[in-house]
Amino acid sequence: MNSDTEVEAEAEEPLEGPEGQHDAPSPAEQEISAEDLEAAETSLTRSLVTLGFIAFDGPGTDNTSSGVMVSEQLRRHFRRDAYVGVDDTEQGIVFLGRVVEGPFHSPHEIGPDSAISRTTLLHPERTQFRPTYYAAGTIEILGEVNPAENVLPTSTRPRPYSQVFIYPSDRLRRMLGIEGDMQLGSLLGYDDVRVEADSANKGFLPRNAGIFGTVGSGKSNTTQVLMEEAIRAGWAVVAIDVEGEYVRMDKGNDEPHLARLLEERFDGRRPRGIPDFRVYVPNAGMTDAPDPLPFKVPIADVPEEIVADVLEFTEPQVRMWGAITGQARRNAERASRPARMGALAAPAPPPPARPYDLSDLIDGLQEDPTTGGMPLLPPKLLSTEKATASTLRNKLYKLGRSEMLDWRPTRNTPYLDVDELLVKRRLSVFDVSETNDSARNIAISFLLQVLFDRVIAVARGEPIGKDGRPRPPVLVVIEEVHTFVSRASAGRMRAVLDQLQVISRRGRKRWMGLVLVSQQPGHVPEELFELANTRFIHQLKSAGNLAPVRATTGGVHEALWSTVPALGQGQCLLTGSVFRNPVFVQMRPARSRRMHTA
Repeated sequence: MNSDTEVEAEAEEPLEGPEGQHDAPSPAEQEISAEDLEAAETSLTRSLVTLGFIAFDGPGTDNTSSGVMVSEQLRRHFRRDAYVGVDDTEQGIVFLGRVVEGPFHSPHEIGPDSAISRTTLLHPERTQFRPTYYAAGTIEILGEVNPAENVLPTSTRPRPYSQVFIYPSDRLRRMLGIEGDMQLGSLLGYDDVRVEADSANKGFLPRNAGIFGTVGSGKSNTTQVLMEEAIRAGWAVVAIDVEGEYVRMDKGNDEPHLARLLEERFDGRRPRGIPDFRVYVPNAGMTDAPDPLPFKVPIADVPEEIVADVLEFTEPQVRMWGAITGQARRNAERASRPARMGALAAPAPPPPARPYDLSDLIDGLQEDPTTGGMPLLPPKLLSTEKATASTLRNKLYKLGRSEMLDWRPTRNTPYLDVDELLVKRRLSVFDVSETNDSARNIAISFLLQVLFDRVIAVARGEPIGKDGRPRPPVLVVIEEVHTFVSRASAGRMRAVLDQLQVISRRGRKRWMGLVLVSQQPGHVPEELFELANTRFIHQLKSAGNLAPVRATTGGVHEALWSTVPALGQGQCLLTGSVFRNPVFVQMRPARSRRMHTA
């Protein structure tokens, strides 16, 4: 284990500032002085650098926001997403707010639609008169600031003429609840304010996360950052990689501009690969990983109803599927029973580890040319039943050709050892980029089920595996979750949805979390949105993709949603119960390498 896996100390720069008291400048001043800006970073009592004043209420006013007017002298400091304080002397309350709309501009002396306004804007060379103008916007009121600088819910709003001032950035991290050991990035517009989360908080990773964003929005980088931080915090991480993007995370980020950004802004997160890293690939799969580990999935360990859902069995096929698996189990039990001759009989063979494999089921549906019967079905079959058996066999045969499951071509491929995934600070990536959807989805269901079973059987910190190491918390990342179960297929894949809901509900109590990633959230079922308590919402331009995310995400001011389609690469709206308010984040670059598959 190298030193990268140990907790790295973060250097805190001392705050500097003048000792003397500063008076708030009047709106008539031309600029905020450098001394006042420095004081605003040093002490709340010195930070009352007036930016503007709360305006009277107008149409569209609501309980959570207030209008603000900013003078022409200070308007260059007024921007959207800025955090401000509001000093209401009438009520004796200081509010914390965020600019969510604006800046909007209106002239002082004349109307905005007057002939003079149009002339000065369209033909400035024809007139020497140019009206002065002010800026206006909307502030979302986040709460009241108490003397201990904690943000508390409020039942009131600022009065008109309340002073709006630049809030010191060094106090934002604690007030917004963005402190912890997991470095996610920086507050958008505040490069010096890191956004962090607490890996020990059960309300974060164990309550599941959703990462949504269009192609090129930065969601893959966010996924990678979350995996890196979980690994660093001592989690075991299992990732289902459908594009082959994460198969070189054992190497450091080799893109010069990103490496430079990490070194300049995130001194404790310099480029580095994951030390304990494994890539698993199906027998017939291809991968860019240098030393992949082959694996296969035992069909007998996958819940029968999930196989039926994934392979889209019809009702007759579902009944026949239950019949052949039941008969295969009875055959295995009969073969392992001791003979009736007692001591004179040959010793019974040891029972097989599993009652059947995929080859047994495929062969059990093969019609005997002489008798017309099938080994796993009753001797006398109707023609319709034979047709059902033939179709079922073809589906199982197609599944076997993926070489993801246990049939003849994978005879020498080892079964997956689930305990090898539950190792502290180990990242296990399953590269299923060359596998068809059905085989991939069955493998995902198998992984979820066996991991969940082990997590339920062995509590966090209890011995697990051959060496008796402590069982760590585990995070399972499912890329492009809409290809696993979609809105269109949700009705016929109830078993899969039920499995996810059970794992989500019971798994978080045992420190097992899910990360659901999708570039097309419009295809994600509502049931999956309900599982994702923490959400990283990157750029979503399509109304069809933005609408379901918006409808299922609570606590976000309506004005913030208009920003989501315009977010830049790596920028996201971060929401969750562990954060006091939704925040816009510039995610940090990943420390490890990612394969670009586009």
